[in-house]
Amino acid sequence: MRRKAKRLKKPYPATAPIPDVGLTLFEADWPKAYDLARKGVIETIATGVRGKLGLVHATARKIGVDPNN
Repeated sequence: MRRKAKRLKKPYPATAPIPDVGLTLFEADWPKAYDLARKGVIETIATGVRGKLGLVHATARKIGVDPNN
């Protein structure tokens, strides 16, 4: 069973799970967040065995959101 995506609190962390980044920045549910990551809208980094994490600051900068305030 999947865990529910959590909204991130400001200041945003440098990395977070892709569903959390999708919910916080794009109001996207779990599958839509992974679609955005595949399309390159959400910046990601490979973490080896555990899959990928979203780069919150890089994605926020790309869409014009200040991750610190």
